[in-house]
Amino acid sequence: MKKKSLPKTGKSDKIRREKDPIPWRYCILTLVCGVFLVGGFFLAARAHFSSIDFGIKNSGLKKQIDDLESEKRRLLLLKEIALSPAELKKAAKKLGLTEITASSFETVRSDDAKPDASPNAKNADDKPKPAVAEKNANDRPAEKNGKDGSSKDKPRAAQKDDRTAPPVKIAKK
Repeated sequence: MKKKSLPKTGKSDKIRREKDPIPWRYCILTLVCGVFLVGGFFLAARAHFSSIDFGIKNSGLKKQIDDLESEKRRLLLLKEIALSPAELKKAAKKLGLTEITASSFETVRSDDAKPDASPNAKNADDKPKPAVAEKNANDRPAEKNGKDGSSKDKPRAAQKDDRTAPPVKIAKK
């Protein structure tokens, strides 16, 4: 191929085209869209960090719930231990109470009351009937003396009640 040479003209002016200025509406619209986009990023970041903060607080509250539940279990265990029979016995001994057993009872009978040892008594829980003796007006049982040695005179009605009263159980210390 052959090159064609074109005649050069003496004017070497650059061809320029006219520039249209950007309308202000487009500038303002671009600026508003940019502000909206940046504001959205800030709101998303704020929501993200607040959700992280809520997560941290939530895990703290879950830990507190676990601690309170374990404390509740510990207190219930202590309550059960405190209400156990062995602990109640220890507390009663500290207060000065004694344990009542069958061997710690003493049976006290009046002088006139004699146990009925007849084979008709079926079990040990039956109350023996006191023997009834004929009494004269001058017949009195021996008076018991108190701790200070003075005699304690009782009226006739009180003496009669003592003879017919069932045996009394007294706990020994």
